[in-house]
Amino acid sequence: MDRSRVMVVLVTASGEEEAERLAGVLLDQRLIACANIVPRIHSVYRWKGQTEHADESLLVLKTTEEALEALTDAIRLHHSYEVPEVIALPVAGGNAAYLGWVAAELRSDAGCA
Repeated sequence: MDRSRVMVVLVTASGEEEAERLAGVLLDQRLIACANIVPRIHSVYRWKGQTEHADESLLVLKTTEEALEALTDAIRLHHSYEVPEVIALPVAGGNAAYLGWVAAELRSDAGCA
């Protein structure tokens, strides 16, 4: 298994401020190469037996399979939700140069892009 395989991770946050804060923490810890923040989504979900509605922000994070466990742990530690959404999707293909950049950014010896 190629542990540097690129993953896209979806995380919802309580709002844009939390999304920005989480993105900064994860970048600083070199657990992601990039975070896209979709500022307003409306979520409808079941929580503790009740149907809930919430305006949230969506983070689309680029990472590697190797960093996924540490990334999930960091999100759980720094997130305001009791059970934060962390859904990882493997990237099946794409621009090889971009995918290489993602993997390189998570290495401690990476330079600035």
